[in-house]
Amino acid sequence: MVEVLEWPLGRGDEIMYRHPRDTINWGDQVNVLPNQVAVFIKDSVVYDVLKGGRHFMKTKNIPLLTTFLSRIVGFDKSPFNCQVIFVNLADFQGKFGGRSQTQELAPLQFFGDYYYKIDNIQKFVFEIAGNRSIYTTASFNEFFRTFVVESVISKLSEKSITDVMSNLGKTSDFIEDEVKGDLLEMGIKLKNLKFGGIDTTPEYRDRLFWMRSGVAAQDIQQYAGMAKVVEKMPEGGSGLTGAVMINNLFSRSELKQADKIEKKGEVESAFITCNQCKNKVSPAAKFCANCGDPTDDEKKGEVKFCTECGAKNAPDVKFCGNCGHKY
Repeated sequence: MVEVLEWPLGRGDEIMYRHPRDTINWGDQVNVLPNQVAVFIKDSVVYDVLKGGRHFMKTKNIPLLTTFLSRIVGFDKSPFNCQVIFVNLADFQGKFGGRSQTQELAPLQFFGDYYYKIDNIQKFVFEIAGNRSIYTTASFNEFFRTFVVESVISKLSEKSITDVMSNLGKTSDFIEDEVKGDLLEMGIKLKNLKFGGIDTTPEYRDRLFWMRSGVAAQDIQQYAGMAKVVEKMPEGGSGLTGAVMINNLFSRSELKQADKIEKKGEVESAFITCNQCKNKVSPAAKFCANCGDPTDDEKKGEVKFCTECGAKNAPDVKFCGNCGHKY
C-alpha cells in the first residue's frame, strides 16, 4: 500500500517539520508544497532534496541516497530507514531583546527585529537537524533567538557607549554585518537586523550627555557630582565653589575666569540662560545640561571675562577695563 509523506498542517510561520515516519518504501509518495523542500537525511548526513510537487519514491528521485543504500543493503531493499524533513523557504521575522554592556561596562537594554530565510538547504539541515538535533519550528526559533541575542551581547561589548547610542542605524548595521557570516555557515541568510531601541541607566545617560558636550572622560564623575550641587544652589547665588568647579571642568582655559569671581551676586550672572527651559548654563557649555538645547544662540550676546583678573567686560572690547589686559 502506498504511503503518503507530507507536511499536513504546514503554515507560513513554520520553518521546519520532521515527518514522524522514519521508514520509507519504494513507491511511497512525497508531497511537497510550493516554497517548500523535502530533505532526506540518514545518520546525520544530508542526501537528496525534493522541491515542490508530487514525487513517487524511485531511484532517480533520490540518487544520492540510492547510491548509499546500494553499498550498504542494496538499493532495492524496502522499507529502508531515513528521516524526511520539510523546510519552508519563505522569509521569516523574529524579535530579540536582552541586556548587555559596553566597553566602559555601561549597562544596556536592547530590543529589535530580524528577518531571515534559508539560503543553503543542505547546510541548514546538516547544522540544525544533523548536528544539533533540532527538528521543530519551536525549538529552532528558540535556538535562533538565543544565537542572535548572544551575538548582540558579544558585539556590543566591543563598542563604546557613545558609538552604540549616538546612531541606532549604524549600530544595527554593525551588528548585522558581524552576525551575517556566522549564520551563513549554518545556511541561514540574515536579510535585516534592526534595533527598536537601546537604553542605559540614568547615571550613564548623564555621562553620555557630558561626553557629547566635550567633557573629558576623567572629569565626568566629578562634573556629575558638581552638577548636583549646582542644582541645589539658592537663587541668590550661593554655592560659589560648585559653580567654579563646573566652569573649570568644561574649559581649562577659563580657570582664571572662574577663580576670580568673588562676589556672590556675580555667580548667577556668570552663567547664561537657556532659551528652551530657562536653566542656568555654564558659558563654556555647548548644550544645556537640563534639556540638551544647543547654547549657540544664548552665547551671541555673552559678556567677556578677563583671563587675568576675572572682571566682566563688553564682548567687543580689546582691553580689560579693570586691569588693562589685552585680549
